Amino acid sequence: MRHRPAVFSSHTRASRCGRACVSLSLARLMLTAAAVFVSAGFGSAGEAGAAEAAAVAVRLPITGTRDTQVEAAILRQLDRLKGGTERGVLVLRFDPPEDGSSGGSDFGRSLELARFLGDDRLAGIKTVAFLPAGATGHAVLAALACEEIVMAADAVLGPANADEPAVDEAMRAAYLQIANRRRTVPPAVALALLDPAATVVRVSTDEGEQFVTAKDVEPLRQKSAVLDVEEITPVPLSLTGRRARELGFVRGLARTPAELARSLEVDERLLAIDPALDGGWKAAQIVLAGPISADSVARARQQIERAVADGANFLCLRVDSAGGSPEQSLVLANRLAAFDPTRVRTVAYVPRQARGDAALVALACDELVMHPDAVLGGEGDAAIGGRQATAVVASWREGVAKTRERSWSLPVALVVPGIEVEQATQQKTGRVEYFSDEELAARDDRDAWKVGAKVGTGPIELTGRSAESLGLVTHVVDGFAGLVQAYGLTGDIALSEPGWADRLLDALASPGLAWLLLLIGGVGLYIELHTPGFGLGGFVSMVAFIIYFWSQYLHGTAGWLEVMLFLAGLFCLAAEIFVLPGFGVLGLGGGVLLVASLVLASQSFVLPANAYQIRQLQWSLLGILGAAVGVSMMGVLLRRWLPSAPVLRNVLLVPPAAQDDAFEEAKLEELIGLEGTTTTRLAPAGKARIAGRLHEVTSDGVLLEPGLPVRVVEVRGSRVLVKPLLGSSDSA
Repeated sequence: MRHRPAVFSSHTRASRCGRACVSLSLARLMLTAAAVFVSAGFGSAGEAGAAEAAAVAVRLPITGTRDTQVEAAILRQLDRLKGGTERGVLVLRFDPPEDGSSGGSDFGRSLELARFLGDDRLAGIKTVAFLPAGATGHAVLAALACEEIVMAADAVLGPANADEPAVDEAMRAAYLQIANRRRTVPPAVALALLDPAATVVRVSTDEGEQFVTAKDVEPLRQKSAVLDVEEITPVPLSLTGRRARELGFVRGLARTPAELARSLEVDERLLAIDPALDGGWKAAQIVLAGPISADSVARARQQIERAVADGANFLCLRVDSAGGSPEQSLVLANRLAAFDPTRVRTVAYVPRQARGDAALVALACDELVMHPDAVLGGEGDAAIGGRQATAVVASWREGVAKTRERSWSLPVALVVPGIEVEQATQQKTGRVEYFSDEELAARDDRDAWKVGAKVGTGPIELTGRSAESLGLVTHVVDGFAGLVQAYGLTGDIALSEPGWADRLLDALASPGLAWLLLLIGGVGLYIELHTPGFGLGGFVSMVAFIIYFWSQYLHGTAGWLEVMLFLAGLFCLAAEIFVLPGFGVLGLGGGVLLVASLVLASQSFVLPANAYQIRQLQWSLLGILGAAVGVSMMGVLLRRWLPSAPVLRNVLLVPPAAQDDAFEEAKLEELIGLEGTTTTRLAPAGKARIAGRLHEVTSDGVLLEPGLPVRVVEVRGSRVLVKPLLGSSDSA
């Protein structure tokens, strides 16, 4: 009688073997057909038919309303998970408590969540419990309710009674019920995870292996031939991921979401956990505009830390910069990459440009949102090369790329020259990545990738549309409203568009308005030179130049050097005109200083080192030239129109009458000793009528009013120096 079951079992195994061979042949035939189908261009892995996936965080301990929050988050994902042609995958990531404590999950709440995971509403969806840090207490019950379990190798599952040493019949019944429903782990193992008095053994029989309690071994011997009995320890039972994998309770081992995605053969981006599902977004915005420097990065980091301390779980980093300091950009990029995306979502928004090393900051965020015509990467305000380029590659590869578990080639190629990037397709899954030869050669699975078209050679410049096609951009929006809609940022949130002060600063630093300020300042200076004393023109000029340098300083391109150069240029020009007229050395030097100060104030570099900086220098020079032409044209118009204006007729000196211009000018040397009368105020320059003719004259530093008698005492170049006649002795 004992041999009969064995003969039956052998016959059964032979039958199963035959069926397995047939199934294997059919499987090979189907795989061959599928390969032909794919190679013919009718389908490929990773296209629209791929399985949908989603991830929800289960923050331990499961207490209060945690179970209902998780249930609500799952229900929001159902339509998408059931919308694909393949079975959707729902990952429940069990995160340890934020304060570092262990266990503490409520039995009732954990049971409610476990029962929900077996609800008919989740039919057709594969549930996966992901335990990167393990689970103890009654959170084990929720993990057992999932169809599959994935753990880190050193993570520990159990014991389930860590917080409640006293185990009652209701708890035993609940664990057995959930285990019998799912069969993720055998019921005996589930009971041993809960009850220290329950000992589980692995029994090897001629029909296979079974896990039963110790008291069930003898009844099993009556039914089958028991070959071996192994007790599973420790007691109470707790299993590492590695041990659970050996026993067959765990589907796979994974430490990070990227490893989990590869294990499940789904897109890693689909497993990004949305913090908004855990109570909604609490958003804050940080603006990074203008050249990147140590000061701008320090301000941005302070704002980020303050926002997170205030409870923000959505950080929108608005980037509008051409870079400027790769080292500082990497500092900010590494800080952004260090955030746990399950707790704080970082989103970079690029409305206009993130050139040069500013692209590293944008790509360090969890997601990137761009305007369709915005620019990402390419040449910027910093010329990167040599040792600095090598340092940037190493820092990004060992920092952000390793933290985020991403390919490093394409982000670095947007900034560093000479790096060639090619498209690569994983032959098994159809997954597409972008590698340089160096990165691909360093991968253990390099033979699994098929190299395709060349993307470009660094520094690569992309628009929002092209970056989206390469998978770098999550959303392409036409404006800030599109970002708000994409992430559902509604209600009372801290996120808002830049205020009027930010918009005013951006407007003042824009090339068009900066050139207008230069034009106003130049016209005011022209008026002041033709006005006695300090008048309206000088005041307007002073205000315009102050606003110009102030806006450029706040924008990060101007400092004290540019202001000092500008003042030195004005001093040299004034000395050339009023004090030491001569061969024009001071005037020429002053003009050069003025132009240099205005150019340096409009850019973050001194000498251009790449094509982008050359274009910026050309725009700066063009703007100054346009302002100079505008001042000349406005000077001509004001000279003709302003003296006849009813209110502003005294702003400019009255031009000489037509009949005065008709006279031939006498040689200036012949005027020495002649007397005349001032027609305008001399402060110290002005007009005087000498020998019946109107001349431009200069006093010796004394302020003279119109109508005073003067005598020519000296001629210096084109300037006539006069002194007042104070008495009869002077006029004799």
